[in-house]
Formats: sequence, structure tokens, C-alpha cells
Amino acid sequence: MSNIDLNLSIGGPQGGGIDTSSNLISRAFASSGYNVLGVREFHSNIKGRHSYVHLRIREERPRSLKYPLDFLVALDPDTIFEHLEDVATGTVVLYDTNDEKAELAQARMIMRDTAKRINSTLQENKLELNVKGALALMKNRGAKIMGIPFSKVLEGTELDGPATRYYNVLGASLTLSIIGLDQKFTRDSLKHIFGNKEKVIALNVKVVDAAYKYCVENGLAGETLPDMDAAPRMLLTGNDGAALGKIMGGLRFQTYYPITPASDESSILEEHEDIKWLSNENEKLSSGGVTVVQTEDELSAITMAEGAAITGARSATATSGPGFSLMAEAISFAGIDEIPVVVTFYQRGGPSTGLPTRNGQADLMFALNTGHGEFPKMVISSGDVEECIYDSMKALNYAQRYQLPVIHLIDKNLANTSDFVPEIDTKKIKVEQSLRTENKTDFKRYTLDTKNGVSPMGIFGKDIFWMTGDEHDELGHVTEDPIIRDRMMEKRFTKLKVADEEIPDEDKVQVYGKKDARITFITWGSQKGVILDSIDALKAKGIEANMLYLKMFEPFPSKFVDKFLKKAGTIIDVESNMTGQAAKVIRMNTGFEVTNFILKYNGRHITEDELVSATADIVSKKKKIVVLENGA
Repeated sequence: MSNIDLNLSIGGPQGGGIDTSSNLISRAFASSGYNVLGVREFHSNIKGRHSYVHLRIREERPRSLKYPLDFLVALDPDTIFEHLEDVATGTVVLYDTNDEKAELAQARMIMRDTAKRINSTLQENKLELNVKGALALMKNRGAKIMGIPFSKVLEGTELDGPATRYYNVLGASLTLSIIGLDQKFTRDSLKHIFGNKEKVIALNVKVVDAAYKYCVENGLAGETLPDMDAAPRMLLTGNDGAALGKIMGGLRFQTYYPITPASDESSILEEHEDIKWLSNENEKLSSGGVTVVQTEDELSAITMAEGAAITGARSATATSGPGFSLMAEAISFAGIDEIPVVVTFYQRGGPSTGLPTRNGQADLMFALNTGHGEFPKMVISSGDVEECIYDSMKALNYAQRYQLPVIHLIDKNLANTSDFVPEIDTKKIKVEQSLRTENKTDFKRYTLDTKNGVSPMGIFGKDIFWMTGDEHDELGHVTEDPIIRDRMMEKRFTKLKVADEEIPDEDKVQVYGKKDARITFITWGSQKGVILDSIDALKAKGIEANMLYLKMFEPFPSKFVDKFLKKAGTIIDVESNMTGQAAKVIRMNTGFEVTNFILKYNGRHITEDELVSATADIVSKKKKIVVLENGA
């Protein structure tokens, strides 16, 4: 197999070791020099319901996922039922033959509505309502069905505990053997996954060996793939990237209350509190470390982070939609008292609890308008794992430079995306600090004598000043004087004007592709990668497209966006929400109205194939809105 471009899903029950399976496949391919992108999809229950990871493996770095699948690896019967629509001609469906007798009616972990839909599909095709029927439908669609008796493969292998405990590693190993990846890379990846657990590694090596032996003896082993030359890389998720960026950006204090998918970031920080990977500009902090506090609720999380920020510590918190709702009042407090704090806002499917483990981008307007009253805040967004690293650093620096709350948006799709990221560019690491002073008495914390709206922060415990949620004078004393009120409001908002002037356009908005392209995609967040791949796919068909990629929403790059869109061809807004919120922000800031939309709000990630197809619907069929519906 050459010029590999492989889309693979491995699925099983929540809590059934799917992460281990996907990590084994990802790291094995990475060890051989290939690039892997993966997105994890899972139900919101703790254990039992269907979970899967969709991986794309390429020689070049993949930026999106694609259907139909080349490989579907089923570690339980539910996976076969749930992914009926994801196969086509040539798809290899690998499953345990012991699952063939499983009935759809007995698949209690499949959602009732989903089971009803699967039932209808099988009945329409006059097939049995069981795994055999589902496999027959896949075969009719051109899939290559490959049943393997998992128990027989491990027969005679001395393991600790029941063989079923190792089926996740077995399924991944069988897949890698069939694809043709050298066994040494599969063995080596176990060391990365299980660390210093020598006994666990030894047991799983036996499973890998048994899988490869079975494939060789039964003529299933693929032709060995060539090794690729690859530069050093890191396998990270968006959560990993945000945590790493905060550490290198000089974070000293982080709070959180557990919530999906934000909690992973704080857990990663807790695991790496002793990292001393800081820049030369910040050597004095090299012995500091990061303090991470799990609070009793989100109100405590944001206010505790603000309290730490007042003392001079670079502080942040992380949350998702429901938690961010509770933080709104305290964010207003940070606005009026000019507190440099970062809120990493992981978006998921709402409203209310909504789809707590699924993707969403419906909180953009909420982030922009959170809190009561008018106060300056910055809102930035990341679109890939690498950006999560550098944007987390920038968010901390922006908060310090302009003394205001910074909201960093990361959607769930990106939080749970795993990607191989190039080595970090240390030249991009810069730790900025707010202006300090030591005056002890009559310290004007909110001095009006400033051209950029930024006042000295002061040294906590030495510079004496007052803090209040009320409007205040330069010393912090409460006032309702109309002249002081006007001047304080204008002083605070001067920061945004200055930020807009100081921050380069490339940190706010980026253009990919030829400026005179026939089609212009507008997007933000995790659609960045899928649009870039779709641009390449469209170019192969003779259609030029480009992308206006938004990274900063407050302050908004109005002049740049307005000028670019007025010269653009067919403009299509692509978002993972129902109302096209980025297009609304564009209209509010420029007056330009976008009229074509590709939207997805069922909680699943957008894939290259459906985006290319939807683009054709808009360009050729003159549709104005295309709603994407794919996803298990």
C-alpha cells in the first residue's frame, strides 16, 4: 500500500478500552513515520454505551476526517449496528465472529431512537434484525467482511485474567497486521501507552504476537508498509495543547470545577505541576510550578482565579457552557476592576445539559455578551491542536497586557482531537507581565492618567487601594459622579481600541488560498482543518476556493474582513451551530450580510466528504442553507 490515506474507526462499549486501542494504532503508525489525526466520540454515560475513535492516517499531515471508512473495527456488536452508514465499496469490516448471533433487540446500550432507525433500515432491505443482517447489508454495499474468532486467536496464550480483557489490544493489533504495519512498531507503542508497567507490557506483547501470528497463518497479513522519515512530533489533544501552552506561558494558578470536556485540561496540569519548561524571560519563575485547585462550584472557580490574579499571579480557569453561565457575574467584576484573568471556554452541545460529550459552537455570542453592563473583554478562538498551545500563551499575555478578562474558545471536537504536533517553537514563547509599582499610600490603581487605558497593577500588600463592584474613582473608592463615571468607562474601553491597533492582523484573522478564488469559506474553530482539506479536494476538481479564518472576535478585525469579503466570490459560512453566529458577528461589525451557510449541529464533527458535497449543493443547486447530518 503506497500513498496511504486511511480512514479507520474502532468502536466498542464506553469504558471498554477504546482509548487504548486508538492510542496503540496512532502511536504504532507514528513510530513508522506516518501522521495520524483522530477524534473521539462518546456518549455521556460513564460506561456501556457506544464509543469510538475515528482516525485518519496519511504520509502528509491530515487536517480532517473522511467517510466512507476504509476500516471499521468492531469490538462489540453495537459498533456494527451503529456504523451501518459509514461503509462502502472496499471498506474492511473486522469483527469477532462470536458476536454474529447478537440480536438488535438485545442491544440495550443502543439508544432507543437509534435502534428504531437501524431496525427500519434492516427491514427495508429484508434482512435479519441481528449482526448477521447488518453485516449482510454492509456486504451488499461493497464492504469486505472479515470475521475473526477473537477467543481462538488468544487460545493457548498465557494471560492474567479473562481473554476478553485484552480484546481492545487484540482488535487493534489484528488491524495493524492486516494493514501491513511492521510488528515492531506495534510492540514499541505499548511502551508509550503503559509506561513503566513492565508486567502489563509483557502481557500485551503476547496479545500483539498472537494477532500477527494468526494473520500470517491465515493469509490475512498485508504487505509491509514502507517506513517514513518524520521529524520529532508530540501526540496531543486540544486539552493537552491548552494545558501545555498555559504552563509555558507562565501560568501560576488554575481553578476548575469538574465538567466535560474542560476537566481534562486541569487534570493534565495537575499531572505536570512540576514542569520547568519556561522561557529565559521567565527564569525567576522556574522554581514556581502551577497550583491547581478543584473548587466547590464554578462561582468559586472564577472568583478564586480573580483573587489570585489580583496578587500578581498569572491565573486562569477552565469550564464549559453550564459552568460559564455561572461565571457571568464574576466576569463583570473582572471587567470593572480590570483583573487580568483567562477563562478557557470549552464549547459543547447545548442548551442546558444538551449534548454534554458532543461538539458544539453555539456559545460564541454568549462569550461576546457575557456579564451585565458594558466592559472590555477579549474573545479569541483556536482551530487546531497546535493553535491551542500558542493561543493559551497569548491569552495569558493579553490578560496581563490589557488588564481585562480574556475568553479563549475551544470546541469539544478540538478538545478531543488527537494530532501529531511539530516541536514547539521556543521563539514564540514570551511571558509578559502587567506594569507594577510600589507606592504604599494613595496608590491610584485606576489612574486616568494613561493613554492606553492600562493602569499600574501595584504590588499586593504594599500598594494600598480599594476594590469594589461599584463604579469607583482612581483610588478605588465608590463614586456615582457622572464625570468620573464617563471617564472610567472611556478609560476601560480604550484598552480594546489599543489592542485592536497593536495586535497584528494575522493574530486576528487569516486567509488561506488564492484571494481571487471562486468560493470563499468563512469559519472559525475546528472547521479550519476540514476546510483546508476540502479546498485541496475542490482544487483537484478544478474549483478554486479560499478561506477567511477568524481567530479574534473581540476586538474584531472589521476593516480587514469587510475589505476582503467585498471582493470575494461565492461566500459560504461554515459553522457547528444552527444560527451561523460568526456570520452574525461579521454583520454586526461590518454590515456585510452572508447568505450561504453549511451548518452542523447534531454534535458530530464535520468531515471532508460531506463538506465538499454540501459546497456543490450551494454552488450548483443554488441552495442557501445545507444542514449536515452524518455521524454515529
